[in-house]
Amino acid sequence: MGNVEKAVHLVRQHVAAGESGAIAVELLKLAADNRGIWNAPWARVLDEVRALPPESRTAIADALVAQYHSAEAGPVARGNALTLIGVIARGLPGDRLSAERLEKLDELGRRQTFWYLERHEVLAEAELAAGRALAPAVVALFRRTALEAYRDDALPALAAKLTEPVLNVGEEWAERALRDADGAPEWQALLRHAATATAARPTRAWEQRARALIEPLGADRVRTTVVPWFALAGRRTFELERREYEPDINNAYDPYNANALRGLTWVLALLPSHPDTARALGALVETSLRKVAGLGPRNPKVANAGVNALARIDGESALAELARLATRVTYKGTLKLLEAALETRAQALGLSREEIEELAVPAYGLTEVGRTERQLGDVTAVLEVRGPRPSSAGAPRQARESRACRPRSGVTTPRS
Repeated sequence: MGNVEKAVHLVRQHVAAGESGAIAVELLKLAADNRGIWNAPWARVLDEVRALPPESRTAIADALVAQYHSAEAGPVARGNALTLIGVIARGLPGDRLSAERLEKLDELGRRQTFWYLERHEVLAEAELAAGRALAPAVVALFRRTALEAYRDDALPALAAKLTEPVLNVGEEWAERALRDADGAPEWQALLRHAATATAARPTRAWEQRARALIEPLGADRVRTTVVPWFALAGRRTFELERREYEPDINNAYDPYNANALRGLTWVLALLPSHPDTARALGALVETSLRKVAGLGPRNPKVANAGVNALARIDGESALAELARLATRVTYKGTLKLLEAALETRAQALGLSREEIEELAVPAYGLTEVGRTERQLGDVTAVLEVRGPRPSSAGAPRQARESRACRPRSGVTTPRS
């Protein structure tokens, strides 16, 4: 008889004898032996207990509460007791160890993820069953963990129930977006749709829905609101506890929010071309490719989405960003996308790659060949590029107007 079969047989003996306290002790011993990981073999023991009638499960759950409060129980045993109570007492009346469960959830909310076989989702389910919402950091934990769950239905099912807040807290850009969307159902809907961007490219149905959500907000408003969010990508508002085997999670993107970032690049690609959009997308590509210890590039999927968005936007500003990025990006997958985008644009314009790169050189506000003027109060500043060096001059408006009919004799070079 194997260890699992022995455990099941022992539980049955204690059940037959009405020894709920002994069952509680045996379950805690098993949890210590398997380090709280209730994988397929050991899950049979939990299934055996879960199949008992409500009165038997109630007695076992109450016995586990007593074990939690016993003087011999340490932190590990108390944590295992909380999980076991969540499994066994599901559907039973009463709200056992609610304060202790909330404390455990707050502790978990400082982590990136947990191993799905630890069964911590039962703690969240117990809170929801008691009619209490989970703290935003705890919601973020379960969403992140659900993305990594392997052959498990419980965590994705729980994550599907956690609809608020729309984005995970902990990142500056996401919390700024949540503030901007607060009390605005149209923005909430757009962010919720952006978070569904889990594929490499948007489908036609996804884009149709996005266009419908953009319309009531207006393209200009969407651009001016979303573009500042991208500048905050990569910054956290509070640090997570990094375990020994984890990469530098505090410099990585939140994987749930990363999907929303990707969706927002798709949204910007649907808007009319604008230099601010191109610059924001280019900066996001670079931010997403910065190296993170133990991980490599921060998030190539978001970087690639930014490149694909730039490739879909007409105009010289987007072209300039593609050409600029092609000279700076070294990550092979993203660089391949950049090269393909530039080649496609060259063929569409009937130009060589070299000519495309020349067209993509930004003008930096020069209105003529090597010259621009800017009005600064009563002074007009003039910048001219003569050969490799810039020159500048400034004159009061009245003096400039009095010399308007005279040929310009040149400009003065500022002292260094």
